[in-house]
Amino acid sequence: MLISVVLFDMDGVLLDSEPFHDKVNSDIYKALGIDVDKADVNEFVGRTSNHRWTCLKERYHINQTVDELNDWQWKILVEELPDSGVFASDGLDTLLSFLKQNNIRASVASSSRSTFVEAVMDHLDLHKDMEGYTCGDEVENCKPAPDIFLLAAYKMDVEPSQCLVIEDSAAGVSAAKAAGMYTVGYDNPTSEGQDLSLADVTVKNLADICGILSELNHS
Repeated sequence: MLISVVLFDMDGVLLDSEPFHDKVNSDIYKALGIDVDKADVNEFVGRTSNHRWTCLKERYHINQTVDELNDWQWKILVEELPDSGVFASDGLDTLLSFLKQNNIRASVASSSRSTFVEAVMDHLDLHKDMEGYTCGDEVENCKPAPDIFLLAAYKMDVEPSQCLVIEDSAAGVSAAKAAGMYTVGYDNPTSEGQDLSLADVTVKNLADICGILSELNHS
């Protein structure tokens, strides 16, 4: 079946924002007086902030509620994004142009909160390129469960087999494969420690996906 929809993970795919997230979270950890190691950081890449704070609250005996921690994190992220120096990933413009030229639709499927997805789409001027988005707070089970990608396909009114997913995290790749979607692992500049081996193919530049789509839709 032809690929008619590309579903973009956001953080680490549309923009290399993981270092920005790490900085904001690190500042929060310091304010809380906890020392979170690198293994903890890698564990939560691609997962919802609710999952992150639920685990960390129990692990480090944090006094604040999960809702308070979530609100704190997303408030800072939205406020600081415009001056963060984080911009679109290499090859994104080329890929988006290719999708338009070939009548392939696009949407975002991100574990981030909807307020931050909106902020990123404003920051990168992506509203004209994406038909919409699906967020982690819309589904019961976060990645690596397939829920978010299945809901995104449902919103686009397409079968999962018609979707290509671009993901930079192990949890995201697992979720996309579980949803029955063709999966591209994006080995971005700061995604070290993420196992993308379950992906159908991996790339280092988003523009390389143009050739993959051409091959899939003409094979």
